Amino acid sequence: MKQSILLLTTLSLLTINSFSIDLHKCQGCHGDNFEKPAMNLSRIVKDLKTEEIRTALQEYKHGSHGGSMQEVMQEQISKFTDSEIDEIVKIIQDKNSSTSVYQETIEQISLVEVSTDSCISCHGEYFEKSAMGYSRIVNEMSKEDIIASMNGYKNGTYGREMKALMSAQALQFSEEEIEALAKIVGKN
Repeated sequence: MKQSILLLTTLSLLTINSFSIDLHKCQGCHGDNFEKPAMNLSRIVKDLKTEEIRTALQEYKHGSHGGSMQEVMQEQISKFTDSEIDEIVKIIQDKNSSTSVYQETIEQISLVEVSTDSCISCHGEYFEKSAMGYSRIVNEMSKEDIIASMNGYKNGTYGREMKALMSAQALQFSEEEIEALAKIVGKN
């Protein structure tokens, strides 16, 4: 099972008049101005016509659009009502016009995909288990502790009984992936 872990360093909130919709997750994949092909798979949203965007969002909502990203997009869009979808379309269109009517607060958002396939067999799908009865329960650890232990495993300065096994596992993760994993799994 491959889990995608999104690392959101900050949130963005787009407001149009008195109606607000949080589109930070959308922008994490599609770009601040919807200028990117999400995961290098989608069309560039800012280049689509209003009706094309509306139709795609409605089809995602009903599970009839999306190819390999259908499930991810359906989960994102299904929470919106039809009127909210219309507002999203307006926000996207306004965002890319020179006469924008919204106020925005946007800071850096990054997307990091982390495969936890090699973790879940020992630590559990939600990192709720003590691996082989030796490890701490990862989802009860702080973000800082997770980062420190993973980096310690990588450089050989951390671990006891499972040090050799975990060292090989930790070396597969980049710094960004470790940080994303820690932010999502770690205790706040």
